Amino acid sequence: MFRNIKWIFWKEVRVFFGTYLAPLVLGGTAFLNSLFVLILNFNSGTNYTETTVITFVSFMSTMLIAMLIVAMGSITEERNRGTLEFLFTAPISDLEIVVGKFLFGAFVCAIVSVVVDGLFPVFLYFFWKAPFYIVASGTIGVFLLGLFTFAVGLFGSSLGKNQMISMLISISILLTLWVIGYFSHLFDAVTRKVLFHLHIFSHFISFSKGVLPLNSIVFFISGTIFFLYLTVKVLESRRWRG
Repeated sequence: MFRNIKWIFWKEVRVFFGTYLAPLVLGGTAFLNSLFVLILNFNSGTNYTETTVITFVSFMSTMLIAMLIVAMGSITEERNRGTLEFLFTAPISDLEIVVGKFLFGAFVCAIVSVVVDGLFPVFLYFFWKAPFYIVASGTIGVFLLGLFTFAVGLFGSSLGKNQMISMLISISILLTLWVIGYFSHLFDAVTRKVLFHLHIFSHFISFSKGVLPLNSIVFFISGTIFFLYLTVKVLESRRWRG
């Protein structure tokens, strides 16, 4: 099992670094981070709390974009190139395919969170004197958000016929979770509590303030597992349909 997962993982890594995706995602993320942080912090003071929140909200935006781009063709392109049929006929389970691809997504997410985004928290720590625990919690939040986003994107890729449709499906899911949480105050107390729990931004914003809320950690991890499970089920249905 682990040999197959390892093979899938390294195959994805070779494709990523062997095409335009690596410079597009990593370089584009670094550029957008610089642009967003510069614009959003231009009129802010030297208050590290405000600056830190603004910086990590910028990271949230770029992480969403980066992981959706990485995930959108993960399964769709396998099907379009005909390699998905090869994987179905090989002694590799659907779970191994999904886990291998997810570990690749986690690898890219770690690079973005620690390496690409890592330079900015250093500035927060040394220039704005932001406490290290806020920098660390914000980075953890960005990483968890990236894992969740990639799982959603992987599910969208398993459903879409091409990369654009896969991207639209994934964005629709994320927007739905965002909107129902934002408008949760329009419902009764019980419904409001449930819908607000699905609000991605409300979970992420706590990390940028130096907090590691257990319910938010559980939300991102359980949400990631849920969409990976759905992806496995979609692949199983495609395998049986031929």
